[in-house]
Formats: sequence, structure tokens, C-alpha cells
Amino acid sequence: MRALFFAPHAGIWVHAFPEALIADALGDSGIDIVYVTCGGALSSLCITMASRGVAIDSPVAAKQAVCRECMRNRDLLRADFDFKGYDFESVLTPVDERRIEELTARPRTVATFDLDGVAVGRAALYEYLISKKKSQLEIPDEEWPEFRPRLANTVRSLLAAQKILDLERPDRVLTYNSLYSVNAMWRAAADQRGIASYFLHAGSNLRNRLQTMMLGRDSSLRWYAHLIEAWRDYRDLPCSAGELAAVTDHFEQLLRGTSVFAYSAAKASEAQDVRARFDVRPEQKLVVAAMSSYDEYVAARAIGEMPASPSELFPTQIEWVRALSEHFAKRPDLFLIIRVHPREFPNKREGTKSEHAYQLERAFQALPSNVRVNWPADKLSIYDLAEHADAFLNAWSTAGREMALLGLPVVAYCPEMLLYPAELNYVGTTRETYFAAIDKALRDGWSFERARRAFRWSVLELSRGIANIDDGFDLTEHPASSVFERAVRGVLALPGVRQRYDLWRRPHRLREAHRLGEAMICGEPTLVPPPVRTVDEATETAALRAQFVRLGRALAGDAPKPNTLGWRLLRS
Repeated sequence: MRALFFAPHAGIWVHAFPEALIADALGDSGIDIVYVTCGGALSSLCITMASRGVAIDSPVAAKQAVCRECMRNRDLLRADFDFKGYDFESVLTPVDERRIEELTARPRTVATFDLDGVAVGRAALYEYLISKKKSQLEIPDEEWPEFRPRLANTVRSLLAAQKILDLERPDRVLTYNSLYSVNAMWRAAADQRGIASYFLHAGSNLRNRLQTMMLGRDSSLRWYAHLIEAWRDYRDLPCSAGELAAVTDHFEQLLRGTSVFAYSAAKASEAQDVRARFDVRPEQKLVVAAMSSYDEYVAARAIGEMPASPSELFPTQIEWVRALSEHFAKRPDLFLIIRVHPREFPNKREGTKSEHAYQLERAFQALPSNVRVNWPADKLSIYDLAEHADAFLNAWSTAGREMALLGLPVVAYCPEMLLYPAELNYVGTTRETYFAAIDKALRDGWSFERARRAFRWSVLELSRGIANIDDGFDLTEHPASSVFERAVRGVLALPGVRQRYDLWRRPHRLREAHRLGEAMICGEPTLVPPPVRTVDEATETAALRAQFVRLGRALAGDAPKPNTLGWRLLRS
């Protein structure tokens, strides 16, 4: 068997080195590895440059500096792992470059721009829509100079993929994050040739994200669909104390709010009187509607990874919130807080305000007295709201999974959009069933069994469905805990030191090499193993109670107010 790795972003070492570890592990399983890199073909603008803050209008010298660093990393990886391969620019001819120039010379309708049966225009939109936080698929003429290099690189990548796949004839094609536009072209070209394509990506557990790796067919979004299918075999399988503790480790990182992947503000160190802050009367039940950001959905929709509309019931979130406002206006016994997703506004990861945010500001001008908006500028953690909420309403945010894990009832209206099993929430897909589900959620209240199911799903997502590569990569994203650790990190941050350290300490063979190779050879859609019962439910229940104590203390300390979420968790 032959596996081709398309690895054009060696400058992002925290992606490139784990990717190389996986390639080496597959090689240890007898798979012939072909390692294809960039070689400067994407030098107008690439993902590595964007990660360094280099933009399309940055000086050429800044781009060249990124290219040199990327090539140094490439050369280190090729030499140390003894990878066979070449740069993809070596197969492109002057004829190809003239074709690229002609195809991208002037503004065009990007959403319908196909080349050789591949939707290159839509693929090129992916990172652009996310970086600009756009809600529309078309590029205005005035933005064409900024967008054109992305489109040109996408076309360039497709032309190279077609030639190299026909030359090498691999059985598998792998890329790190197949949603990136240039990577998506290799997946598309592989699909046209009947070659199975796989993606790689760091795991989701914020406690050890870089020490784990997702590997699956097609894309990360398809990976979740495969995981939800596997859930049928795992939903009734008790989890061990260690597996449950790993989920709590992740949740504690979410509460700290330090990760760039945790958009919520950190949980306040002192108890927040949320009900008083929003003027919620003592007799009113508090409901929180967690909105989702649109740019990631729009980008995924552009490349065919998400449905054209989130829901027939509420085609847009603004329509959803308007319907909620009308309903709650007739229910003085309830109080609704609409939480706008922090990603819609400038945050610690992006400095752009989304197009959707402007629409929300206009839509929320007049609301009933028992409906308030929690804007990102409030600097209020979603977990401070959770402490006092009786129920959550979710669009398609991962908050729906997190609140279920805390035992809170959650109501969803577009189950096909969720990246977790819809059964963890209440679901209503008509107005009648949706508002009835809200009432039922409020009647049922907090549930130990709901939290159990959500923990089991999280174990599948964060542990069982991923590969552990901590024997090969020890980089952590957490703040240094001592002067010595800060000093060590300072040395490792020097040019080239981290790279040589990682190459020096890597094992001769990854611990999970056999598992990775077997999945690749068998063409498995994920790394999820066959379900095996290792503990009974009584053992799981005792372990869950220990995790609830950890969560309760993380949320509210040792002396929470009665009837708050932390109080329920500590008493469970």
C-alpha cells in the first residue's frame, strides 16, 4: 500500500511534526510513504503566513522569511524521517502558470467557478469567509485583489494534485485539515480517482490537544458524523474513572478560558449574581439561548460540508430569536437571556467583527421586558450563566454538549447541525414540538443520567476516537508553572531548537503505530475501536460522582449558593 501525504505547511511545526510522526508510524506498518511539500509554490499567501500575521499586502521580505522557515522545517523532517517525495511546484509548467493567470485575472462569480469538475471557487472561499467573518458567498470586485491569490493557489494546488496523483497512484491521500482550500484540492482529486482521502487534526481535549491526533476519512466534520454513527454501540457502555477524569480535565480548561479555542470568558473567581444583574425576578425560571457564530457555518456550507439552511423551522438565528422573544413575551413566569456567540465580535483569536454581528445589533433594538441580551462586551462567562440557568436553548453550538455534560436540560431545533448526538438534548423541529420541548426541559430540570450520557459521548470524542501521540510529542499550550519551566520554554523557543529537540526525543516507533497502520490499511473511517466493556455501571456511577465534585468546585468553590449548578453537582 502507498500513502501520499500532502504537507505544504511545514512552517507550522505543531501541525507538521505530529503529521510526520503519523506518516512515520504508517511507514512502520509497511505502508510506502510519499511526502509532497510546497517548495514556495504558495508564496503569494498561505496558511503558514496567516498564522504568523502575514497578509496579502505584507512586504515580500516578510513572506520570504516565512517561506525560508517553512523550507528549513521541511528539510529537517525529510532528512530525519527519511521521507521520499518532492515539492509540488516541480510538476507545474509555464503552461500551467499561464492557465492560472488567465483563470484568475479578473473578478468572476466564485460560487460557480468549477475547474475540471472541482468546485475550486467555493473551496478557495473557506479560509477567506472565516477570516473576514462573512455571511455571503460572493466576493465584491473591490475585494478581488485580496482574494485572487487564494483562488490562484487553490487552482495551483488542484493542477499539481492531478499530476502527482496520476504519477504516484497512491492508495491513500492524507492532509492536515482537509478543509483548508489547498488541501481540499487533493481530497477532491483523490475522490475523482477513487482514492480514499484522510484528514489529520489535533485532538479536541484542551488539556492535551497537541499530544493527541484525529485521523479519519474525508474531513473533521465527516469525522463527527462517523462518530455519531458509532455512538449507537457506545451509548450504553460504562466508562472508566480515567476516561471520565480526562473529560473533566478538558472542562476545567474551558472554565479557565485561556485557550484560543475557548471563546467564552473565563469563569469568574467570585460568584456572579446573574439573576440580579439581568433583573430576573425570584419566581421566574431562567432560560439561556446560546447562539452560534455564522462564519464557520457559512464557510462549511460553501464547500458542501453543511446543509444549505440550518433548519426549516428557523432558517436563520435571527428568526429563531424573534420567535423566542414572541413566545417569552407571553410567559411572564420565564426569563430569557440571549447569549451572542463571542466569535461574532473581535476576540483573543480574531480581530474582526462579523457581518452577522451588525445584523444582530439591529435586530435586538426592542425586546420584551423578560428578554435580555448577553453581549460579548459584558465579559460574562457562559459558565456563570450556567450556574443559575434552569435550561439552555441551543442553535448548533458545542455549548449544547457542554451544558448536557453538566446535567442541564438543553433544547435544540436543528439536530442535523449538531456535532454530537441529538439525543443528549431535547429536540423540537416544529413550533409546536419545539416550545413543548422547552416546557418539558424546564419540568425535568437537572439530571444525573443526562450528564452520564454526555460524559460517555465526550469519552468517545476526546479519548476513544483519537490517537495518543504523547510519547512522540510533549509540547503543551498551558502557561509555565515554575521559573525553571519558563526558562526551558525560553530555550526551546530559540530558532530551530524546538525542532531539533522534538526530532531528538521522538521514539523509534510510536506506541500507537499498529493501531494507526491497521486503520489505514483496512480503510476505517475513524480510529474508534470495537466497544469493549471494562467496568460496570456502579463503578462508573462512583467515578462520575467524583468528577461532579471536581466540576462543582471548579464552578463554585466549596460553598456554593443553594440551588445553583455547583450546589447540585456537589450534592449529586
